Amino acid sequence: MSLTLRSVLAALLLVVPVSAELIWPSLGDSGHLLFAAAQLIGWFLVATVVRAGAGGNPEPTSTRAGRVGRRLLLSGCALQMVFALAYGGSAVIDGEPAEASFLLFLLGFLAMFVGGLVWGPALLRAGPAHLAGVGVLATAVLGFLAIAVGADPFHDLFLLSSYAAWVLVGRGLDAPPRSSTKRSREVSAGSR
Repeated sequence: MSLTLRSVLAALLLVVPVSAELIWPSLGDSGHLLFAAAQLIGWFLVATVVRAGAGGNPEPTSTRAGRVGRRLLLSGCALQMVFALAYGGSAVIDGEPAEASFLLFLLGFLAMFVGGLVWGPALLRAGPAHLAGVGVLATAVLGFLAIAVGADPFHDLFLLSSYAAWVLVGRGLDAPPRSSTKRSREVSAGSR
């Protein structure tokens, strides 16, 4: 499965349950397990996209900042998955999700904010992965704004936008690496 497809599926899994709850607020009481499952699978897919890095293009992860930023993003994804398990598990046991589980949600977004600010610029400089850099920075900033701005509708708008921006990351990381043979052909053709 391509990184683009994985990121699209992840964005849908993250966006749809939150959007459904906004449209039908009564779903919030009965949709805890659906929300938790969508979060768990969505963040797992995001982690596979981040873990794949730039695939055949090592430039974005060859710098120390690139490696550290990517690891922080993976840590943020892991925290989001643990949040989903705690949220869903407490909903099953107590009938309501534990409010304390949202600490994991917040820490996950904080790790992704810092990781995005570190890895995003490395991706921007990586040529074909430029779009991924834009996406990583967008997810970082929009995710942070979703945490910092608690008032609706802004919180929801920032949160949903940060989820949707993962599509840019997957698409940008799917970009073919620059090959030296293509450049040498261009130079050869231009020198004739």
